[in-house]
Amino acid sequence: MKLAQFLALMSRMLGAEEKTIRMIVRYLREAGLFTTGARGVNAPDITALDAARVFIAYMASQSPSKAVKDVLFFGALKPDIRASHTDFTSELGLNPNQPFERLIADILENKIGYTKLSYMGSIRLSESGDAWLECEYISQEFHHREQWMKMCDAIANRDTDEGKQRRLQGKTALDEMEAIQRSSSTKVQRSAEYDIGDLLEIGHELLGWEVE
Repeated sequence: MKLAQFLALMSRMLGAEEKTIRMIVRYLREAGLFTTGARGVNAPDITALDAARVFIAYMASQSPSKAVKDVLFFGALKPDIRASHTDFTSELGLNPNQPFERLIADILENKIGYTKLSYMGSIRLSESGDAWLECEYISQEFHHREQWMKMCDAIANRDTDEGKQRRLQGKTALDEMEAIQRSSSTKVQRSAEYDIGDLLEIGHELLGWEVE
């Protein structure tokens, strides 16, 4: 599918003005987050990852100017598999180390499975900077794992030579926590929930796979 068809598809399926989708694509393309190439008949086809990033950008904010920040933030979330959280990745057929944007792309490509996710399934972004894949009675949370691990490492290393040196420099584990809070300040400015059945329909129209 070429860009003009893609803009019309996403406008229709997301209930957005086509000019809004076009502006999102423009910002993502300028940041190297959307496929570029020749124009006209030689223009490249839109990929599932392109569509996933546009989807995330629109879900996160009505402002196209925030598209790059939102895609970089939400797109990098990974399944929350900490001991304090329930891990449903195996049950849902997800790669526990796969980022959120790749999950959306895999849904669009029907790699996870139509019947597994379409029944009562939805994608949700939260104001706290987390995301969820919800399906029937299962809810898999996504969070910024790398940032969390960095903070944990800083706490664990506070009594080491490196930790002592960091404290002498005025850097503490609290700084890591505050860094997470600052980077998680991306606020979802809209009702950010979308039916997976509709997301699969976008993928079917975009890529033409067969409905099971």
